[in-house]
This record gives sequence, C-alpha cells and structure tokens, in this order.
Amino acid sequence: MSVATPAQADGTSGGGNYYDGKDPATTGCNANASQIATRPVTDRYTGQQVATIQIFYSWSCHSNWIRVTGNPYGGNTTKYISSSLGGWNSEWDSGYGSSYSMMVYAPGTTQINGEVTLWEPGINEYNWKAIGTFSL
Repeated sequence: MSVATPAQADGTSGGGNYYDGKDPATTGCNANASQIATRPVTDRYTGQQVATIQIFYSWSCHSNWIRVTGNPYGGNTTKYISSSLGGWNSEWDSGYGSSYSMMVYAPGTTQINGEVTLWEPGINEYNWKAIGTFSL
C-alpha cells in the first residue's frame, strides 16, 4: 500500500495571503492545528462511505487544509479547498491511503468550501468513483 503525499502532488493555487498554497508541515502550521470537522466521501454507485475528509485549522497560521483518508481505489485523488477571502488550492495525487492539501488562509469564522473526488486508476482514469464536499 502506498501513501500519497503533497510531494507527489501536482496542482495550482491562488490567493493574496502568504499561507495560501503553503504546505502545513513545511511551515510548521500543523504543530498547533486542530481537526475541526469531518465529511464523508461516498461511492457514486452504492452511496456508501469509502473515505473521509478531515478538515484542519492552524491556530498560529489562521489557515485551513484538508486530509483525505482511506482512499480504496488507488487512482487520482483530486482535492479542492477555498476560502471566502479568495485563497484556493486545486491539486491531485495518486495512490491508496491518505493525502493532504496545501493551506488556505481563513482566520476565525471565515467560510471555507471544498470537494474531494476519488478516481479509478489506469485506462479508466476518466471514471470518477466517489465524491465528498464540505462548506464551513
């Protein structure tokens, strides 16, 4: 079983704050972070939960990011997170297990939104298998 990490990720980000698009581990923002919510990722055919979106907040960096756990498919995991302040990240990585996104600056009660899509590996990569969304 492989575990995807942001070092394997490919994506883009935008926003005007220093923390938009930064890695929570590299910046140290993960040191005093809390998981503030979870959301299910459900299979498109069965409706069953197949993975979980964990949403984190860094108290020192005032930023959010997501972690996807339990990807059973092994294809790409696409992750999107945005804040109402204009910061956003869209990225993907492949493999089983878990991966996390880069951050968006969202102090206090700033609204964040996002989506995670799990894809079938191989020649059927265009065939998405599961999706999860959140809005906080």
